[in-house]
Amino acid sequence: MVRFKKVLAVGFGGAVGALLRYSVITSTAASFFPFGTLIINIVGCFLLGMINGYFASKTKSFVFLALGSGFCGGFTTMSTFSQELVTLMRVSMIQVGIYLGATLVLGLLAGFLGLHIFDDRRGGAV
Repeated sequence: MVRFKKVLAVGFGGAVGALLRYSVITSTAASFFPFGTLIINIVGCFLLGMINGYFASKTKSFVFLALGSGFCGGFTTMSTFSQELVTLMRVSMIQVGIYLGATLVLGLLAGFLGLHIFDDRRGGAV
């Protein structure tokens, strides 16, 4: 029964994350640049960093599964990121570099910041 509850937690979080991702991407679809996916992946890195930081010294719960594997897994999207890079390659290698660099650098910084927020509250250091 516990395993089924874990699956439900991940599934519920994933559904909410996927719906939010769809909303963000469709609201930015008219752009010449994949800002929606860039924003999603950076925010997702930040949120996952915060979630991992918050739950680092706690027992992993259904909430952790729903938010981490579920919501962040459904919200962020590597497959869309990859497809948008391929599409940009046909347009401009400069845009490819900007998008790839911004996603990696800002994603890492956002993840570190999210983790650092809760690490400071626990009195630890990253």
